[in-house]
Amino acid sequence: MPDNSRKVTLRDCVEEVARRLTEANLWFGHGTDNAWDEAVWLVMCAADITISENVIDWQQTLSTAQGCAVTNLANQRITSRQPLAYLVGHAWFAGYRFDVDSRVIVPRSHLGEWIVEQLQPWLDPALVMEALDLCTGSGCIAIALALEFPEATIDATDLSAEALVVANQNVERHGVSDRVHLFEGDLLEPISDRCYNLIVCNPPYVDATTMTTLPDEYQHEPAIAFAGGEDGLAIVRRLLADVEPQLMAGGSLLVEVGAAASQVELAWPTVPFTWLVSDDGDPVIFLLSKEELRLHQHKFTKC
Repeated sequence: MPDNSRKVTLRDCVEEVARRLTEANLWFGHGTDNAWDEAVWLVMCAADITISENVIDWQQTLSTAQGCAVTNLANQRITSRQPLAYLVGHAWFAGYRFDVDSRVIVPRSHLGEWIVEQLQPWLDPALVMEALDLCTGSGCIAIALALEFPEATIDATDLSAEALVVANQNVERHGVSDRVHLFEGDLLEPISDRCYNLIVCNPPYVDATTMTTLPDEYQHEPAIAFAGGEDGLAIVRRLLADVEPQLMAGGSLLVEVGAAASQVELAWPTVPFTWLVSDDGDPVIFLLSKEELRLHQHKFTKC
């Protein structure tokens, strides 16, 4: 770490922290994907420098107190292997800040990449009036939908009562309690009498083998948010079999399956999934219309 007995610039401090994080062989994937970006986040949080500023003064000098705070936070990150989001108590998703702790998975869904674009060109934003977010966790997807679709009402469900406590904090933080409603229960069960224009889900989709090899950082997150059964598709199968009646005419289902995309194609090779590609170029989210779900329902119910 920088020598706190001398003045160091913000850039010097970030470079040193990035070096330490790299040498510690940490895993990056909870809001950042590399040591430099994580070091910037860590240093600016610890030093209490506004992270949303468009112009950063990299040559500003840090005080001794700021340097000590950076050292302490970097040490925690390295020794605990916890995601940085847990250590600082927040994460960013779709451009918005969310409170997080170990009761919820750290927000990082690829759905955020499209929510900020109002899901265009895949959907007509004017048609999104009633939406449902399944496996809501911190509530980040439901809340981002509410903020980007200001005329829409959003329901959100989660099996975890603890996760919903955090989600409620975030609903209150963003002032959307009049339009985002949280329900405890298993997938569609709490809202079985309702229908929606849009249903989104970022379900557990990690297969059983991969669950045994997850990096240390993932061990701090709720296992229920990852474990998708033997091939990763246990929740996806249930959703595809049950969701069609709860979509309005012209409605759509969006499901993030990440690395399990190939398993989805193998399980249902004749279903015409529309794939949304991530910024990295990977197919990570599939889209099916109500009509497509109905047409291929027999394939989902027998799989």
